[in-house]
Amino acid sequence: MASLLAVVFSCVLLAASVSSLPPSVFNVGDERGWTVPSGNGTETYNHWAKRNRFQVGDVLDFKYANDSVLLVNHDDYKQCSTDSPLSRFTDGDTKFTFDRYGLFYFVSGVPGHCEAGQRMIARVKAPSALTGAPAAAPGMPPSVGGSIGGGASSPVSSPGGVPPGSSSTTTSTPSPSSLPQASGASRCILSVVSSIVVGLVVVGVVTLFVLV
Repeated sequence: MASLLAVVFSCVLLAASVSSLPPSVFNVGDERGWTVPSGNGTETYNHWAKRNRFQVGDVLDFKYANDSVLLVNHDDYKQCSTDSPLSRFTDGDTKFTFDRYGLFYFVSGVPGHCEAGQRMIARVKAPSALTGAPAAAPGMPPSVGGSIGGGASSPVSSPGGVPPGSSSTTTSTPSPSSLPQASGASRCILSVVSSIVVGLVVVGVVTLFVLV
């Protein structure tokens, strides 16, 4: 009986350690950074975003020169409109923290850059979506804010009631050097392992009650 309790307790500790993944920092565009795509790669940044798995708390690190990053709503993203952004960043090393699930829309604030392909949609998935289960819809609309590495943001209310994106406050911005880099594949594997461990815990508890 004592050995069975030890096994169940060990499974609980393992499940807790696997499920509590630290936030990750993603360098937008990798080595190229945030700039106008070369050639015909008008969807380059969206392809990059789809290769990664973002969670709440993760950080997008935009590195650029003589440019800007605008957080916009869906309609402004489609039309490459920069007149009424939700937030504007111009510091050259913008660190944007995801604080909710859903879609975030980014465009360059320089005229013509968005039309040339410098825009991106980032999707933040709920933990249940990462393991294949249906994700619950968020209960409250998100707040709009920004976190940057030295510049200033200027939040603007979203016109037309379109759900805006948002970022964390400046005080909660993680440093890229202090956060581990995690790939989407490794995170997916850890999530699956966590689900398996939780299942084993349930089986162990049921077995314990049966034996008692």
